[in-house]
Amino acid sequence: MSASIDRIVRTIPVSFFQGVLEQFDAAFMKAARLTEQSIAEPERRNMLGQLRHAYAEEGFRIAAQDAGLAPLPCHTKPPGGRYSLVNSEGVCLIRCNIQTHCGPPRATRFRKEKSALNAWLSPVQLDLLIKVEEPPADGLCGMLVSTAYGRGGDPSVPAFVGLGIPRTDMSDWVQLESLTALIGRYHDLETAARSLMEAPVEVKDNAVPKLKRRASTTSPLEGDA
Repeated sequence: MSASIDRIVRTIPVSFFQGVLEQFDAAFMKAARLTEQSIAEPERRNMLGQLRHAYAEEGFRIAAQDAGLAPLPCHTKPPGGRYSLVNSEGVCLIRCNIQTHCGPPRATRFRKEKSALNAWLSPVQLDLLIKVEEPPADGLCGMLVSTAYGRGGDPSVPAFVGLGIPRTDMSDWVQLESLTALIGRYHDLETAARSLMEAPVEVKDNAVPKLKRRASTTSPLEGDA
């Protein structure tokens, strides 16, 4: 397990990622149903994307609250946009914009600000003769990735939901993993811990056998005869 995923598994409860899966499924379904019922073409496709974004942001916060985390509704800089943030013990989680591919999202200012926390995952050594100070490893940014099917696909379900660890320049992912696989890591750890607890404990027998002294059969009177 990589250092980044390991830290997330130790810090973020599995119930959060389980909730994200449920909430993102619901977000896509609600957005598809509402646009089909209430929005006419040619505005329908544009509104579908906007509603997916709004419902997914709401679902992100609901999943965090249900898992005992404290989501923050933040303003972008410069002002004009909003995004949701979960920050727990140095692990920062935000959402990507919904795309039809699993590549890094649009490198907006607030995303680049958060991805800068991951500099320690890609250290740079410009000159072997110059000592370069390693970036601090006390922060980590993860991005919830959800993608939609292209034209002709089912608009009511996500094509993919996962967690990406972006490079600090957002050129690529350090690691990208589906939430299903990530949740499986928690179960694997629980199973391993349970096996250790249930393993039979060998109790060593350190007792040293002692021979019982045999009682003498000679009578004292016989000895004096």
